[in-house]
Amino acid sequence: MCKTEWTNRAKEITGADDFAAMLDTLASMPRRFQEFVDAIPPARRRIRASNGNFSLQEHACHLRDIEIEAYRVRLECILAEPTPTLADIDGGMLARDREYHRQDLATAQSVFAAVRADMVHRLASLLPEERRRTGVMAGVGEISVDGLVEMMLAHDAEHVADLAQLRRELAD
Repeated sequence: MCKTEWTNRAKEITGADDFAAMLDTLASMPRRFQEFVDAIPPARRRIRASNGNFSLQEHACHLRDIEIEAYRVRLECILAEPTPTLADIDGGMLARDREYHRQDLATAQSVFAAVRADMVHRLASLLPEERRRTGVMAGVGEISVDGLVEMMLAHDAEHVADLAQLRRELAD
């Protein structure tokens, strides 16, 4: 279940040396997620991983909600305010409170893809000085827009690893 501890290691994860390459990697996540959807039979998409991590269904809802309520909000706060305080989001609590297992996979996936595309477009339009703007996030400290992108990449990488494990367990 999403337990990302951001340590500014996204460049190691992606091999990306520039912002455009990092954005390309972010943009690829909805397609990568679709590959997992295609590999897991519909009847098994609500089954959790043996280690208790999210089901495919829960991953889709989590990715959607974190994109909207964490990353997009953080980006807009950083761009609009001088050194804002950025909230942390408890993904496990969202999953329980919102009953992700009862939501529609295709809808969650579609919303995630649309919001991610919008985020990548927004990030690509930023000037270098806008990317250096910062906020302060609980448990992380000061983080720039570039650091936020690295955090998103690390979060995506964690989900890809969890989804790969889930696929091994559930695929026919």
